Amino acid sequence: MTGDAPSPFDNPDVLYTPSNLWATDRSWVVCTDYDLWGTKVCGSRPLIEALLGDPEIEAVRLPWTS
Repeated sequence: MTGDAPSPFDNPDVLYTPSNLWATDRSWVVCTDYDLWGTKVCGSRPLIEALLGDPEIEAVRLPWTS
C-alpha cells in the first residue's frame, strides 16, 4: 500500500485522519475515528489472517452480529 494514499500526517492542515479508506477495487476497507480506541478492517480471509498473525500489530477478531 505504500505510495497508494498520501499520508494525512504529513499535512499540517489536516486535523484528523480519514474515517474510511477503501482499496480502489473495494477488496478491503479501513474504518477509524479520532476518538475510537481501535480501527476496524474488513477484507479477505488472507488479509485478516495476516493482520492477526503479525507480531507487531495488536489485532482481535470481532464476533459477527446480526
